[in-house]
Amino acid sequence: MKYLNYLLAMLIITHCDVFATVIPASKFEADPKEVKHLALNYPTQAIEYYKKNSEKLLQLNSAEALSIYSSLLAAASKVQDIELIEELAQHLSDERLVPYSQPYTFTVVNVIGVAYRLTGQLDDAIKTYKCALKHSQNNVEKMTAKVNLAIAYRMNNQPAISFQILQSVDEAILNGRRKAGLLVVKGNTAIVLGNSESAVEYFIAARRHYLADKHHRNATRVTVNLLGAALIERKVELYENYREKLRATSDTYLPDSDKQYLKWLDFMAKSVKSNMISEQAASYTTRHVDLLLKGGYENPVRKILKSLNAEFLIPQEPKKRPMNKKLQANLAKRWCQDL
Repeated sequence: MKYLNYLLAMLIITHCDVFATVIPASKFEADPKEVKHLALNYPTQAIEYYKKNSEKLLQLNSAEALSIYSSLLAAASKVQDIELIEELAQHLSDERLVPYSQPYTFTVVNVIGVAYRLTGQLDDAIKTYKCALKHSQNNVEKMTAKVNLAIAYRMNNQPAISFQILQSVDEAILNGRRKAGLLVVKGNTAIVLGNSESAVEYFIAARRHYLADKHHRNATRVTVNLLGAALIERKVELYENYREKLRATSDTYLPDSDKQYLKWLDFMAKSVKSNMISEQAASYTTRHVDLLLKGGYENPVRKILKSLNAEFLIPQEPKKRPMNKKLQANLAKRWCQDL
């Protein structure tokens, strides 16, 4: 069950004194919107941009520099480049940018929280998201912080707290993509809490909002979540209905991890229909279980297999993955003194 919105970053490194002068635009032009687009859609390209222009960016004393560093921090978090995350967090906390930082404080802290979450440092993520919530200046920022905080609590095996936080979000102020995103997180949390019937309703509503706003990629991805919830509920007809809607867009919009999960769901749909796991489904599960779990689908995979008395296909002790290098604690210390 893999889905939803990302941002990033962090740091605390030895601070070096840097005295910079603003480079005239004629010498170096940086477009924050273009960098943000690269960071969201092509993070490796965003990182290449940074490597080519890092020295020039050091000479920019402006709000644009803060925006660019924030976007690049998101890109570094997506690819989990620990050293670069910490380097960018250091730049964001640099004294030269303090005069421009106030409007960006929420964004910077929130992105650091995302960086912690993506590296699995959930306690640090929760602390940082709470700080971001304190710095929120409008309803959208408050909603963003709450949703991210709820995701972190759910991943930290505290789904009840997660759902409680989600219920505190005022849906009336949201529409379109933002409302859809909230519904997706509610659906994922509902599955963890064992309420797959509500999850189905949340995912259907999210899909409807995405399509209304012509966000076809997001609509396609949440449909995959919906298919998993439908099989947990043993609603094969619902599965087949939405599976057919997905055929025209799945190759275009789904990442490889979602495609693999979707292929597994197709095997399982036949098994659910016959109320007996097939040899083919069992074989595919055994061969790909590590990838399915790593892809973020552990909860629906376990629940679907349990409904067929086939939980034995998931090893009791999954293979231990090498520990990733961890980010330094308190990367948001400049903005979160109470951390």
